[in-house]
Amino acid sequence: MLLARYAPVGSQRYEKLTQSIKSFDKIMEWIPAQLFGIWSIFVAGMTAGKAQTDRFYFWDWSDWLIGIGGLFVITLIYSSLKKKFNVKEISKIEFHKKTVSGLFYFITYIILFAIGWIITSDLVMNNFIYFYSSYLGYFAAIVFIHSIKYEETQIIDQKYKNIQISIAIFALIFCIMFGISIDDPVISTASIVSLPFLIVLLFGKHIRHLERAKFYPIFIFSMFVVSREAWFLIPLLILFFILRSYNYLRYQKVYPTFGVTDD
Repeated sequence: MLLARYAPVGSQRYEKLTQSIKSFDKIMEWIPAQLFGIWSIFVAGMTAGKAQTDRFYFWDWSDWLIGIGGLFVITLIYSSLKKKFNVKEISKIEFHKKTVSGLFYFITYIILFAIGWIITSDLVMNNFIYFYSSYLGYFAAIVFIHSIKYEETQIIDQKYKNIQISIAIFALIFCIMFGISIDDPVISTASIVSLPFLIVLLFGKHIRHLERAKFYPIFIFSMFVVSREAWFLIPLLILFFILRSYNYLRYQKVYPTFGVTDD
């Protein structure tokens, strides 16, 4: 990390930057890491909707303005509603119980995917349910992974973990098969590439396997969405470096990161 080299923890530069970054605490409350997934759902709806009229479109920039505007509005509304309804983080939700937080995320997914589809599909809704179901399966798998409980470097309940991982694996297999049947290379390929992380986690006990299974499927999915909506790469990179720099200067933690826990 370049910032860590420029301002190592404990140096005068670090202390000076830390004092300056504290003034952004209120602003950063509106920019949670969950936006990676939230934004990706919306843009995935755009790609799926646009694919109804052009199956082979790739690396497109034509809808960047409406896309950026949508991300900005989504960020404001999502953060406001999350605070208003006191929504828990996904990792703290028990999804086998009916909770306000669980319902919030489910409804958010439906609305964002539908909005993304509608604004780019010219209201062609013939295949919406099929695409919606396949993308829902992918994010359901991610939710099951994030709800696994752990302490320090070990996963707490291995039996419960295995059940959750098994459900997530079957969800990705469903996405692969269904994605192929509806001729959607984004969801089918993203599921194929993400599946090994879940399989490794099924047999692994260390927290590093869980960390990989949490981060990489979201990253992989976002990159396949970017392959069609090229402009989306820019806000993703901006979000990544803003969160990474803020967490380093504020909490001495490099997050988000591609690295995993070693000890």
